[in-house]
Amino acid sequence: MNLSRSEGQRKMPSLSRTRWIIILTGFILFVVVSLVLYVRSADSDYRQAENRAIRIAKEQGSLTEVTEAVSHTWDETVWVVTGKDAEDQIWMVWERQDELIRKKVSDNMSQQQMLEKFTGEHAGRTPIRIIPGWFKGQPAWEIRYWTDESKQHQSLDFYSFMDGSVLKTYVLSNQ
Repeated sequence: MNLSRSEGQRKMPSLSRTRWIIILTGFILFVVVSLVLYVRSADSDYRQAENRAIRIAKEQGSLTEVTEAVSHTWDETVWVVTGKDAEDQIWMVWERQDELIRKKVSDNMSQQQMLEKFTGEHAGRTPIRIIPGWFKGQPAWEIRYWTDESKQHQSLDFYSFMDGSVLKTYVLSNQ
């Protein structure tokens, strides 16, 4: 069977500019959706643990409103949930593997008081972060800051949650 002249000389139709834009937009949309799903799946274990910690703090720690939930890992992983009770008092709840510790913030060192104490002891140093945690079997504040102006070394100070006394200082190297 012979092809007619017109059939033999036909070229494949090229994609128009509009079709290229549609294909490119579809590909970009596919990449964005894939990225969002990946991040959500990678983050899901952490979010589930956070939601579990909040639920336990509300049920067993008598919190009615939660303002923050922080995971702290040092000797062990502990969730620290901050919130208010029915009397509008601020509490912190440390959720350890085998126990729940509940402390009233007004009877102990608050984050603001801890920052003021730190600034008084470390003139000119600005904390990188301050988080509640668990250190040497007791509730603590962890403060990370740059040790020197060249930002070569960071230090990590642990303070008692009860009275703000220094528990331990670690100097970390960037090397």
